[in-house]
Order: sequence, then structure tokens, then C-alpha cells
Amino acid sequence: MPRAATLSETHAADHCCGYAAAPAEPNSATAADIMQARAIAGGLAEFGVGSARWSAAYDREAAAVVLRVDTPRGLYALAIPEPGQPFPVRHRGERIGALDCRRTYGTADSYTAALFAAFLRDRAALDIPGRDVCLTLQNMV
Repeated sequence: MPRAATLSETHAADHCCGYAAAPAEPNSATAADIMQARAIAGGLAEFGVGSARWSAAYDREAAAVVLRVDTPRGLYALAIPEPGQPFPVRHRGERIGALDCRRTYGTADSYTAALFAAFLRDRAALDIPGRDVCLTLQNMV
């Protein structure tokens, strides 16, 4: 007679699939973190990162909600930290740095998005076209 899988075996199998699983019991804090990740992603649109290039979900490994951005250099993940903590950035599963801001009521999501875009630009993972592009003679009338 086949033996039923134990809870720990089922839990281990869940980690092997590679998907960012939701917490067993979503709570209001997780929902708020996902909304903040989406707001930050909305700010990335100004830098050419459309909705097809990002996702927001709870990540068990990071034990936080993460905003993942698909770039030519692979996926970068911005974790939504506890209040008062800096926003950590991960690439290929490793923490590679943090944004130069903390999660506080005074930190605007658009500011966080701009810092994340600059972080990606500095690592050649995001090409941000300049607003003050010099015109060449052939472009002038």
C-alpha cells in the first residue's frame, strides 16, 4: 500500500518548482506590500519598464514581497522590507545591494522607483534614454 506524503515532503516539493508561492495565509501586511510593489513598478514606467517586464509576488526565500524586473541581464528583485529598513536588491538569488532609501511614510514610491531604475542603469541592466538629448544639425530645421 502506498504511503501518503508527509507535510514536510509536500513542503519540500513546493520549493522545487521554482515559482514564487504565496504565503499559506495571506494577511493584510502582505497585501499592502504587494500594493506598494505595484506602485513602485508603476513608477518604473517612466523609465521604459512596462507591465510586461515586471511581476510582484511573495517570495518564501526572501520572506518578503518582491518586485521582479526582467532585464537584458536577467531578473532583478527588489524586496519590500519591514518599515524603517532599506530596500534590498537581489540578482540570481544573491543580495547585491540596497537602495539608498528606507521604507518610511515619507519615502514616495516614485522616488523608490527612480532609485531602483538608477540602480539597474548603473549595472547596465536598464537603458534610460536621456531627456536632454543634444540635437544634431540634421535634426534642426
